[in-house]
Amino acid sequence: MIIGGGPAGALAALAITRHDGREVVVVDPASRLGPGSAYATGEPRHLLNSRAGTMSVDPRDPGDFAAWARCRPDAFVPRGLFGAYLADRLGPVPHLARRAVRVRPAGRGRWAVELSDGTTRQAAAVVLAVGPPPPVFPAAASVGVRRAPGYVAVPWTAGALAGIRPTDRVLLLGTGLTAVDVVLSLLARGHTGEIVAVSRHGLLPRAHTLAPAVPAPAVDATGLRELLRVLRASPDWRSTVDALRPRADQLWAGLSLDEQRRFLRHLARYWEVHRHRCAPEVAAAIAMAVSSGALRVAATRVSAIHTEPRGFAVTLGGAAPAIFEAVVNCTGPGHAAGIPLVRTLVADGLARADPLALGIDVDPAGRPVGRAGRPVEGLHVLGSLRRGRWWETTAIPEIRAQASFIGRELQ
Repeated sequence: MIIGGGPAGALAALAITRHDGREVVVVDPASRLGPGSAYATGEPRHLLNSRAGTMSVDPRDPGDFAAWARCRPDAFVPRGLFGAYLADRLGPVPHLARRAVRVRPAGRGRWAVELSDGTTRQAAAVVLAVGPPPPVFPAAASVGVRRAPGYVAVPWTAGALAGIRPTDRVLLLGTGLTAVDVVLSLLARGHTGEIVAVSRHGLLPRAHTLAPAVPAPAVDATGLRELLRVLRASPDWRSTVDALRPRADQLWAGLSLDEQRRFLRHLARYWEVHRHRCAPEVAAAIAMAVSSGALRVAATRVSAIHTEPRGFAVTLGGAAPAIFEAVVNCTGPGHAAGIPLVRTLVADGLARADPLALGIDVDPAGRPVGRAGRPVEGLHVLGSLRRGRWWETTAIPEIRAQASFIGRELQ
């Protein structure tokens, strides 16, 4: 049984059936399996952040998606097209349109999955592919902000931006890929009010080049200091970052816990904007929005957010409070504890937080480590929940590899 019907769940289902043809059942309240939230967008300006040639669901056929989409392998196509591809390749799969609320041992190597309708289904193995946790509520915000009509907690919820008027002054908390998507969505609707995006570093995602990067150099580095030296000495940072990608988890595991914490505190944002790049057309659109004054990007901290009659009074840094009619949380995935099923697994001793509290602890095979410190047989974790133990675990190529491994393990 696969819990989660987004891209990770779809890749898991395809891998399991590809390796041994066994039946899988997907549990997800969504009516449509495959796209999840990120790839369900119908906005044509929302482009894939990777070239089409890297996005095949089958590692044995890297050109499958480009052939399906009838595009060049080096093209950046609308994300909604990839969502349709996932649904098409997944095909008709048994689907329980419910939420999984608890997973517990059922004896004799089987698992019981309790569903939101009060029923229980059993399975020989369970794959947790629940996707990224929701963003964390801003620490600087007052309690009333959470329920205020102008506050958007999760931008990818259907219709989340519908309440924002074209003339509203909008504050985006975060300057990453989610903020970029929100800007594109607002501008596509004819938004004329000022959009302000803020983060601690004020860094926007870098752009892919129109042509593929030069051949990647050999990267031989261990430890954070050596890694920084290699990156700074590189004549082409794109090729060096891409060369590091297949070894990212090995390098991450080789860092001490203190080095990992230093990376998260000082360097993670710089890595993310260079590693998770956007399509050239998207970067050009954002640059135009900045130059025209439609978008302002600031490196600052949010000191306070309070509701007021016109919307929100927001204090940025040490400046006087400014008024915004809408606030959109674009800070990205929060903590795994934000997912109710994960909290239940931890409470039942079937999972625990990883040492950095980014996801849940897993062994090298992707099995959750329980309260007793041992991997839990029959449970498998896929995608963003592995973050912390596996640093590069949120993009399609990495999730595809994880799904393929699980498919082989379940033979």
